[in-house]
Formats: sequence, C-alpha cells, structure tokens
Amino acid sequence: MKKILMKAMMTSISEVMETMFYLPVEFGPESEFCQCGMDDKNILACRLTFTGDTSGHLILAVPRNLISEMAENFMGEPREYLTEEHLSGTLTEMLNMVCGNTLSKADSKAPFELGIPEAIKESEIAKNDIFTIVETTESKMAIALKID
Repeated sequence: MKKILMKAMMTSISEVMETMFYLPVEFGPESEFCQCGMDDKNILACRLTFTGDTSGHLILAVPRNLISEMAENFMGEPREYLTEEHLSGTLTEMLNMVCGNTLSKADSKAPFELGIPEAIKESEIAKNDIFTIVETTESKMAIALKID
C-alpha cells in the first residue's frame, strides 16, 4: 500500500503545487531529513495524520522563502503583507490538500479520515526519517509519508 500512496502523493503534490500555488515541481531523490540540504533555522514544518485501511501521517518541511512565495501566490497578497499566521495557514492547507488528494486516489475499501494539520518544530522531525525532495524553480521542500 505504501507504493500506491507514494505514487498518489507525488501526483497530488504536482497537481496542488501547479494548480493552487502556480509552481511547477520536479522530484529529487529520497534522503534522510538531516541530509535534505535545507537550512534548519528557516524551515516551517507540519504533520497530518490519517486513518483507514492504512494509517499513518505526512510530514511537510518547507523553507520560509518558499512558503512565502506559495502564500503570496495562493492569497494574491504581496509578501510584505503576509503574517506568520498566513504562512502557517498556507503550509497546513497545502498539506491538507495533498493528503486529501493522495488518499482519494488510493483504492481503499474503507474511507480514510484526516486529522487536523498541526505545525511542528523542526526538532520534532527525526533526523533519519526518509523524505522525498520536491524541487521548484527557486527552492525545494521535503515531504515524508510514514505508515504505522
């Protein structure tokens, strides 16, 4: 089931990033979080749990400069008017859209239930967790799919 969800997740990320944030993406290699090459001090992260035939969670880590660009594109507001709440809301909404879209593509006998996306600190991410790198034209982010 993890392979099916991973494929669906990558499709969902492409769809959400291009449709909602006007950013094309390419997928880089998988790597441990500590080797993703992002500056830890400027990362915003969130987690979203899901339950159903398969249960688990997604973790999304995005550099501040990329989430600012995403929020600007999503909300149609210049960066100088964006608050921390806007950035956090954009981050959690992006993960919510990706997770919902991913799970809707899974061939499941029982419906999935999504939790509420929650902001987490970078220190809450295990350094050896495996993340998929998602590259945009200017920056990159990292997403992990964990199955319980």
